[in-house]
Amino acid sequence: MPVPSAQDDPTPLSDHTTSNRATYDRIAVRYAQHQNQPRTPADDLFSSFERAFLTKVPDAGVVADMGCGPATDGGRFAAKGYRVLGLDLSQGMLALAQERLPGRLVQGDLRALPLVSGRLDAIWSVASLLHVPERDTMTVLFEFRRTLADTGTLALITALGEGDVFEAVPYAPDEQRWFVYRNRHHLVQQVLDAGFSIDFEGQVDGNRLWSTVLASAA
Repeated sequence: MPVPSAQDDPTPLSDHTTSNRATYDRIAVRYAQHQNQPRTPADDLFSSFERAFLTKVPDAGVVADMGCGPATDGGRFAAKGYRVLGLDLSQGMLALAQERLPGRLVQGDLRALPLVSGRLDAIWSVASLLHVPERDTMTVLFEFRRTLADTGTLALITALGEGDVFEAVPYAPDEQRWFVYRNRHHLVQQVLDAGFSIDFEGQVDGNRLWSTVLASAA
């Protein structure tokens, strides 16, 4: 398993990241309950993308679930035999994730990952870049590339659109989260510029218009 590196002075949080972290701490239980509701095949927007991702991960490979929340996805990967590390900025989310990934969790910011370089076989990043300021996108992608092995795989899902906005949480209407929307073509170029080659790039229309990018370390 990858282990945290010696980073006692992480990058200072900025913009609305701090408020997002506090929001996720407060809504963690409600978020998990929402995630655990019975789902139909039509609800699983990214199932084919996930299958394509897992075909590229070696047996018992080390997978980092970046922005893992309660580790719904990471726990599923662990049940399939992958060695999964969950990372999240919210301590409330990590407390819930302990049930699925006991002892395999780390608190951290995507912009300064507390992980050693080159140890990950794959990164699963779903709706976590959604909370990163646009100006920090390349920082996050370079961190992903740094922590991946030279044969590593990145699965990236984030929302397409313009600008950033606070939105009410549907299942916790007294709370708001800050979202950052991205341009499809600009995001693909950023992934390439960070040291990846694109294996697949597409869109999925759900509660948002989602970008799905499957990339290999180049």
